[in-house]
Amino acid sequence: MGRRIRFPVELALAGVALGSPQVAGADDNYSLHVIGSTQASWTDNIFAVPDDAAAPLPPHEGDVLLQFRPGVLGTYETPRTIHNLEYDLEANLYLDHDEARSLGHVATWRGFFLTSPRTEVQTSATFTSGTLAALSTRAAPVEGQPQATISGNGRYWALDGGQGLHYGVTPELRLTQGLQVRRFSSTIDGLAGAPDVSTGGYEIGGGLGADRGWKHSAIALSAQTRYVTLEQVAGDARSLNNALTLSYRRDFTPRWNGMADGGVVWVASLDDAPSMVQPTVGLSVSYAPVWGMAGFQVRRTTAPNLYIAENTISDLALVNASLPLPWLTDDPNLPKLTASGALGASRSQVIRGDEVTSTINVVNADVALTYAPRGDVTLALRAQHLRQIPGDSVGVAAFEYDRTTVVLQATWRFPERLAAEIPMRDSLRVDRSDNTPVGEEVAPAGPAPGQ
Repeated sequence: MGRRIRFPVELALAGVALGSPQVAGADDNYSLHVIGSTQASWTDNIFAVPDDAAAPLPPHEGDVLLQFRPGVLGTYETPRTIHNLEYDLEANLYLDHDEARSLGHVATWRGFFLTSPRTEVQTSATFTSGTLAALSTRAAPVEGQPQATISGNGRYWALDGGQGLHYGVTPELRLTQGLQVRRFSSTIDGLAGAPDVSTGGYEIGGGLGADRGWKHSAIALSAQTRYVTLEQVAGDARSLNNALTLSYRRDFTPRWNGMADGGVVWVASLDDAPSMVQPTVGLSVSYAPVWGMAGFQVRRTTAPNLYIAENTISDLALVNASLPLPWLTDDPNLPKLTASGALGASRSQVIRGDEVTSTINVVNADVALTYAPRGDVTLALRAQHLRQIPGDSVGVAAFEYDRTTVVLQATWRFPERLAAEIPMRDSLRVDRSDNTPVGEEVAPAGPAPGQ
């Protein structure tokens, strides 16, 4: 028991030390913050394994998880650039399973650049590592999506980097360019003398697009290509994934809008395997009030799933929302109580060459009630349920399992005021009314008053 207790006490003391008052920059163009979160959660299946798991998998068991995430955040702003740099140390301790305790890391840099009066660039880079068992609560509830993942206990590391450029040719016509790199690697523990199993992969690619808007409608055309390597048990699989998509957006009211898109994906194998051409289609409706959002989408896509190291054809239906509740606040634009979550289902068909080899069905529900008594402190009660049902065996990466998790969480930031925040620039609305104004959108260029 001594070894079990000492670890969380040391982490708690470290969290208190990091939470002590610290002096931020005196200038208005930068700020330094101590951030952190503490959560206690219970799950009925800590290793995400089948009900009748047999060796070398661990048994289907529940436990209580204590998680501590101290971190630091720095923001910096100049007239044409904004930078956010954040690092979190994540410590996970299970009350009954010493072997499942872990340390993880999350480091993120995001940048925004006004490179000319008509051009802006956004960049990001994120490194994460930790255990697969603790991965599900890192994303916000509204971001949860039903995606096939690896089951069993093990560790992973991931790297995501992206760059996007927007060029306004005219107020109605905008050109876009983007680059992306993703790397994911996981190792599933082999028990009872079985060897560890490693899967993962990486993709590198880019795209070009054009967007033409009118008063209430817009159309966009985009082309993308990605080099994909999937690190499978039987050997690496390499391909070029190429996509061409045409989309139409419509603002129905100042709050409601919709989008429909269709296209084609060509998965060209680089290993002498047959290639495959598949259609893609999507339909979404979104609601954007003064504060919050809600949306519904159905979609069919073809893309690599690095969690299971397979190219997949995925059919998705998803409802998500983050909306304020009217209680406990005098200003509806500054809500203190928020309801958020996502409910979705997906079917992923694993493709190898020009054949569908297996199917994995996933249902996911993730809801939360969040209370923010101040801008720098939030308290949340969260519940998750995930069920994964493979239609056919696809090897070690996918098993039938279900898991329910209940989470109590507190997060904080000191000092409260951020000197700079990355603006929202990826609105689906034609009028871009929910974008964060920057540059001349805040103070349009023109003659001075009286001239």
